[in-house]
Amino acid sequence: MTTTSAPEETAEKTSTGLELIRTRIGRILENMPPSAAPSPPTQEQEEQALQRILLDKGVFPIHLKARLSDFHNPPQTPPVFIHGGAGVGKTHLAVAYLTREIKTRGEASKGFIRSVDLMNRLRDSFRSSYNQAASEIIRGFSRYRFLVIDDLGAERHTDLVQEALYDILDFRTGHRLPTVITSNFSLDRVAEYYGDFGERIVSRIAGMGETLALLGKDRRWQK
Repeated sequence: MTTTSAPEETAEKTSTGLELIRTRIGRILENMPPSAAPSPPTQEQEEQALQRILLDKGVFPIHLKARLSDFHNPPQTPPVFIHGGAGVGKTHLAVAYLTREIKTRGEASKGFIRSVDLMNRLRDSFRSSYNQAASEIIRGFSRYRFLVIDDLGAERHTDLVQEALYDILDFRTGHRLPTVITSNFSLDRVAEYYGDFGERIVSRIAGMGETLALLGKDRRWQK
């Protein structure tokens, strides 16, 4: 019998996220003059290192300080699908879960991608000058130990995007890999939007965990 499995655990299994962040800071400090290298790293340095990690993963600066404490009684287990109107805090909440995951288990194999950026990568993969095939992009996002897909439905979908999204979610569902998806759409609207793949995409999302509706006004318009 042939079986498939999720990627092997990394060193994150034996080290907490904060320990890995402190190690990263330590490597930077090794190249500094002894008089300029504080020991141990301060809380401010740890926060700066964490924000750099999030930036490297594609999180926008406005969300770098996102924490679950910013929300009233958020679910402790990350919902797989967070939906609601524009500006109600969907991305902020998703990044808060990603931040907690990094602090708890380290930065390795934790991903963040906006659906528009995923579409652009897939499109660019067909250019001769691009160094990554579409299949490699799909494989990479399929295998993250923790993945945030932000603003699902904002991209201009094509058959390629629909199939890629289905393949990513199908693999992650089968291997029980934690995933957080944000969208302005409800699941019913997602099913309509993605055409032939719509119902299958929604089926995979629904099979991965709970959904959460965020209600309220657009925070970006409030003064």
